[in-house]
Amino acid sequence: MRKLLLLFIFMVFSLETVNAKSVEFCAISNIALDVDKSTKYADTMTPSIHKLYKAIEQTNSNGCQFTLFLGDNIKKPDKYNLVMFAKILRKLKKQLYVVVGEKDVSQTKNLEKKEYYRILNIFSKNKIKEYPYVRKINGFVLVFLDGVNEFIPTQYGYYKEDQVILLNEILKKYQNKPVIIVGHYPIFESDEITVKMLPYGIKSLQDTILHYGNVIAVISGHHNIDDEYINNKVYNISVQSLDKTNEYKKIYIDYNNENNKTFVKTRIYSVE
Repeated sequence: MRKLLLLFIFMVFSLETVNAKSVEFCAISNIALDVDKSTKYADTMTPSIHKLYKAIEQTNSNGCQFTLFLGDNIKKPDKYNLVMFAKILRKLKKQLYVVVGEKDVSQTKNLEKKEYYRILNIFSKNKIKEYPYVRKINGFVLVFLDGVNEFIPTQYGYYKEDQVILLNEILKKYQNKPVIIVGHYPIFESDEITVKMLPYGIKSLQDTILHYGNVIAVISGHHNIDDEYINNKVYNISVQSLDKTNEYKKIYIDYNNENNKTFVKTRIYSVE
């Protein structure tokens, strides 16, 4: 009888394990890394470099499976800043994924997205090369989106039609999987983030996301706002600026296939 009871408990536990998925990662936004070119050595410790070093030191030891960098990683589109940023990322012992913000790239500064990622990926272990980029981790599908216009910089971003079409194909392909969208710009509004603060062309993107119902979370930066809210059953996490607040977030997401329930827990880390 005892053997049967133990077998039943094992089967229930195994079923729950199959149905439940969890992932834990760090998210860092708006680093605004800046190299001091007035000194002889380019690696002179500026405040932004110091903060990034501290954040990486912490993320290496605080249980994050991987780290997201949510854009505006450098203060301005400058190759010196980018190379320094990339070299510091070498210190990360976990996998990393870098998305761009409007301050990272510019055609007029000869640092378009293609060149940005060419340099970044030479000196770091970043995996993203083009958008949308898809990565499957622990049963979740992470989709990295790009709303940055490198030709005509805009404050709130712009999602082009081709990005929406590609996202539609991805969500359709993984319609039975929980999807987490990662990008520089928020996608849904909140009390803190109004409709006017969302990217141009966002309605088509929102409609695509809500059509399939498999997007459970959106991770973004940009506005330097620490904000968490649920909109249309999608859990939105806006990460504050490392540059302005000296903080970043550790995010835990648990999803149960059986009841489609999402549990999210976050913790703020300070580099002061």
